[in-house]
Amino acid sequence: MRIAVASGKGGTGKTTIATSLALSLAGQYKDDLRGKTAPLFLDCDVEAPNAHLFLKP
Repeated sequence: MRIAVASGKGGTGKTTIATSLALSLAGQYKDDLRGKTAPLFLDCDVEAPNAHLFLKP
């Protein structure tokens, strides 16, 4: 499964939604490892990549 969170406008909550989704999927992966692939979170914002602030405040 591939999920992309995108918008051409800033300030729409892309990073908030993407990090919340990634943390939720990571929690499911941690609870049940049978046949699942670990979630991969990529912050591809070239101007202001700040997802790391949401993941490790």
